Amino acid sequence: MAVKENIQQKGLSNPAALALASSPAGQQAISGAVDTTLKVVKITAIVAVVGIGGYIAYRMYKNRFVSMTTNSKYPKSNITKDQAKAKAEALYQAMHGWGANLDTVLETLAGLNYNAYVEVFNAFGKRSPAIGGDMTLTEWLNNQFTSSYDRTQINFILPGIL
Repeated sequence: MAVKENIQQKGLSNPAALALASSPAGQQAISGAVDTTLKVVKITAIVAVVGIGGYIAYRMYKNRFVSMTTNSKYPKSNITKDQAKAKAEALYQAMHGWGANLDTVLETLAGLNYNAYVEVFNAFGKRSPAIGGDMTLTEWLNNQFTSSYDRTQINFILPGIL
């Protein structure tokens, strides 16, 4: 009787629906519908959590830093790891913000052999510009120096970077 009164209070006034809802078969159907709804909500929540987790993992994988390896066919790096870190920081400071300082970049890159550039590239890692996503050193150079004159100057010092 409590179900019947509850249904009547909520405005279910169709006598056939009221009779069906009050019967044991109706109660079983309502209970089954509630169970099914709960299962659907649980499955939807699980799919949402797995989907969000997968998206985050994909973004982390996509935006990871992939270091370069030195090439044994070229001479060993002509700078130390500490010098590479200092040069990476100098390059970042020269290119970060509004406008890049080509002269500082050229001075910093001057004298590096291929494997030294690899060391500087790895020390640079991925860094954030003023606007946009993280970029590697090569991406920064390509982004900051777009004129053919600038690119020629950089390629003269380190052929094949850009």
